[in-house]
Amino acid sequence: MRKLTLNDRFLPHQYNRIENEAGIKIPDNIKNFISEYADLSVKENKYINSDGKLFEISQFITYKMMYDFVKEFKEEGLGKKLPFAIDNGGWVFCISFDDESIDKILLYQMEIEWKTKKDAFELVANSFEDFINNLQEEIESSL
Repeated sequence: MRKLTLNDRFLPHQYNRIENEAGIKIPDNIKNFISEYADLSVKENKYINSDGKLFEISQFITYKMMYDFVKEFKEEGLGKKLPFAIDNGGWVFCISFDDESIDKILLYQMEIEWKTKKDAFELVANSFEDFINNLQEEIESSL
């Protein structure tokens, strides 16, 4: 059977719109990653942070979802974050572009009550590269 050609998942004008809305400049390596994996699930979807906490990606998000969250963050005063994936509960993994947490991966916990706006985000990883490079398919159990 013939192989079909996939449509681009992200177009240059969509990146421009997100960058303008968020007031950020997305590095090319992140744009390339997002363009390849947007709206997909991967087998290497588990990450354990330095505290031993497990995080799991359900799927990488679409342009529309990304834009809507960027707009929400701006309207709610939650800083400059670039959402790129969701977990099984719908919480959103983001790359921070804020000065105090630049390049860190944060999880937007939108369903819980926060005392301050900083409580809306949990630190997951120290960088996008660390996060992606350390995603695992299965977590080894220590039995």
